[in-house]
Amino acid sequence: MADGTKASFKLKNAPSCLIIFEQKEELNMTYPLISGYCAALIGILQMGLMMTVGLARRAGSVSVGDGGDVSLLMKIRRHGNLTENAPIFLILLAFLEMTGEALLAVKILAGLFIMARLSHAYALSGPETPAAARAFGAFGTLIGIAGTAGTLAWHLSGLA
Repeated sequence: MADGTKASFKLKNAPSCLIIFEQKEELNMTYPLISGYCAALIGILQMGLMMTVGLARRAGSVSVGDGGDVSLLMKIRRHGNLTENAPIFLILLAFLEMTGEALLAVKILAGLFIMARLSHAYALSGPETPAAARAFGAFGTLIGIAGTAGTLAWHLSGLA
């Protein structure tokens, strides 16, 4: 809290599946600044990808779908793929950061995810881009989400 006091959370009549949270009387949280910067960068990337779709739609006079244009389809998928993966990553990253633990992991995972998403967007930007760029984008995204989820679960379990 801003005044230096700690927030206290207690669950009354909690179902047995929430017993792990009942054991912790105090929860220290920090503002997720790294996650905020990561979200800002992803937001800028998202707007850029959205603009490429909009401009391609306008140029091809296509308002819905891809109109059979493979180039437009690739732009739509670049934008859509980021939209599908970024929210869950950012939620997990922010929760992990708010634990106040593993801040080095937060920075590494945020950097990996951003580089992976840039690589994936580049890989879908044209037919002659290297397959390695798409592979790095896909696997980097998978490792980023899985690593963040696993690290968060590890720290919340109390085993860390």
